[in-house]
Amino acid sequence: MRYTPVLDQAERRLSLMTHRHTVIFTDLDHTLLDARGGLGKAAPFIRRLAARGIPVIPATSKTAAEVLNLWRRWSLHGPAVVENGAALCLPRRDRGWYVERLTTWRYTSIRAAVRGLRSALDLPLEGFGDWSLGTVCRLTGLSPINALAARTRMASEPLRWSGSPDQRLLDRLRALGLTALQGGRFLTVQPLGIDKSTGASALLHHLYAGSRRPRIIALGDAPNDRRLLEMADLAACLPGPNPLPADTSCLHARQAGPTGWIDALTRLGVA
Repeated sequence: MRYTPVLDQAERRLSLMTHRHTVIFTDLDHTLLDARGGLGKAAPFIRRLAARGIPVIPATSKTAAEVLNLWRRWSLHGPAVVENGAALCLPRRDRGWYVERLTTWRYTSIRAAVRGLRSALDLPLEGFGDWSLGTVCRLTGLSPINALAARTRMASEPLRWSGSPDQRLLDRLRALGLTALQGGRFLTVQPLGIDKSTGASALLHHLYAGSRRPRIIALGDAPNDRRLLEMADLAACLPGPNPLPADTSCLHARQAGPTGWIDALTRLGVA
């Protein structure tokens, strides 16, 4: 069931309180994070939610290395869906993590497929694997250490692309067992049938196998978040550089980043 804006805030609060577990899945760039990649006011908010037993779980196109760098930087510890659902970061009791792949595709194989289609279709398919570390820093705004983490990929390749994906590209990718998902800034080539919603479902199976399904809240800003928002009980869309369609069934937040993220959860009755 997707969020429909018909419940008033009191009804939403009652609805949340009558469920034993609530889980929040959130995109990172332009959603939870500010323009500098920081949490801002969201950091204490996340800790307050954790104290109430409500985990905040990244569901992101970022790599496992990127997310773990962020979590360590903020002294947070928890699971994450990474590379648009291609893998999970799962916490260990010793405060470490391990990474579980959700696909048999490897980054080298995806890179080879992209190179082949670049020649076959005569398209300017340039991605992280083609660029120097300095170019990745320039195009993403990341520091060198975070850009290096962004290049440590398992099963997805972000491409620089403007506008809607070329249908010829999508058709050829599908024939290979791949697809392309549009994020806030990049078009990401990844395994067909893998997205943030499938990653979230796999993670929920890890966390709640044999238990009652938790109430799911999801927040995102781009087309690659849409299926995650659709699987949620409550959802919020934040404004971003490549926004979701206006008819997306969700609460439409007023601002991007931590301020908009907190406001959206407050309007959903979570605060």
